[in-house]
Amino acid sequence: MLLSTLLTSLVAAGSARAAVMQGSWSVRADFSRCDGRFPLEVVLDKHSDGALAESMPTPNITDFRIPVPFEGTLVVKPAGAAGLGSPYPPQQVTVEILDHATGDPAIWANATVNAGFGQRGLIEQIGWSTGGRVRVGRDEERDVSIATTVNGGTLLVYYCGAPNATATALR
Repeated sequence: MLLSTLLTSLVAAGSARAAVMQGSWSVRADFSRCDGRFPLEVVLDKHSDGALAESMPTPNITDFRIPVPFEGTLVVKPAGAAGLGSPYPPQQVTVEILDHATGDPAIWANATVNAGFGQRGLIEQIGWSTGGRVRVGRDEERDVSIATTVNGGTLLVYYCGAPNATATALR
């Protein structure tokens, strides 16, 4: 009886978590592996009308809650710098969250690392919390994209080094 109650509780808790996550989007920019002598900050500029992304910065990691639909650009720059912090086009991540899935397979969101240079924090790895990761080479001269077919999740962007396999889960 106790085992049955425990299993039922676990299934209910898992279902409740899945329901909360569906349609909920965020971006986590982790620049904790970058050289601390040169303070950085991450900004997410929106391209479209509508609500702004809400940021929750902590030391060297910034989380953004993303409204739906959303299209914007994520960039790391020197802390307090005006503009993008460089006269050169920096490496950026274009983030697009759709209000309905498109294509076959059905894509809900896409992130594209646009090649660039001129900043201290380069993207090492990008991926969705729902699965799939892409390592980005330091000398990458072409854009790299990753999409998700799941309605809801977190885009994980790691600067200056990728985490080990056990540390990639969101807590």
